[in-house]
Amino acid sequence: MRISQKLQAQIRQHAESAFPSEACGVLVRTVQGRAYVPCRNAATTVAEHFVIAQESWCAAEDQGPVLAVVHSHPNGSARPSQADRVSCELHERPWAIVAWPGGAIEWLQPSGYVAPLLGRDFTHGVLDCYTLVRDWYAREWEVSLPDYPRHDLWWEEKNGPSLYELHFAEAGFVEVESPQRGDVLVMMVGRTYHPNHAAIYLGEDGSLASEPTQSLGGQGPFFIHHLYGRSSTRNIYGPEWAMRTRLILRHRESKP
Repeated sequence: MRISQKLQAQIRQHAESAFPSEACGVLVRTVQGRAYVPCRNAATTVAEHFVIAQESWCAAEDQGPVLAVVHSHPNGSARPSQADRVSCELHERPWAIVAWPGGAIEWLQPSGYVAPLLGRDFTHGVLDCYTLVRDWYAREWEVSLPDYPRHDLWWEEKNGPSLYELHFAEAGFVEVESPQRGDVLVMMVGRTYHPNHAAIYLGEDGSLASEPTQSLGGQGPFFIHHLYGRSSTRNIYGPEWAMRTRLILRHRESKP
């Protein structure tokens, strides 16, 4: 998408004023033409992520249709991250990324991108442990799981909802005693009041039908998961992980 020098200057000015936090905003079409609307970043960690506040999005839409999403990368390049590419697909709109300092702007268009199951970057709510569970079920078994709103660090709220325990039944899961391929392992990892981590039990061979994989040498059982702040990976489901497991969940459409 091509935009005027005036709009580019406004985007860079917003990135500078928000630095070292991420700036975010939208381009809208008004009766006077295209306009840039700065928005409030409602992310928990504004220096690393952005979430456009709902009231900001609604206020922007009052001015006209949203044409594109804009955000900055503080102390980084304008190159899109995996989370940017995934979110661009979800929004079905172009994205503009501005690097600050520097001011380089790069555009990203929806193109059908999907993140790999293994080696994906972590961004809570976009590419996290539950996203991996949903993507595994969609790609490996063609089963669609519901998504749920979740803010970062919800598990550290003592009196807050325990999201996995609250929603697993309505998502089509029942609790079982021992795992088989495709079961969800719900664990407690790190500082937490609630089970806060979900993984997929893969069984002895650890294979992924939707992605090529090297031989794993029969050292299983394996599971795939995405820890907070790390890349998604496949590991052996040994005693240290079994001790963290609080629920073993099987979907009604399981395919053993």
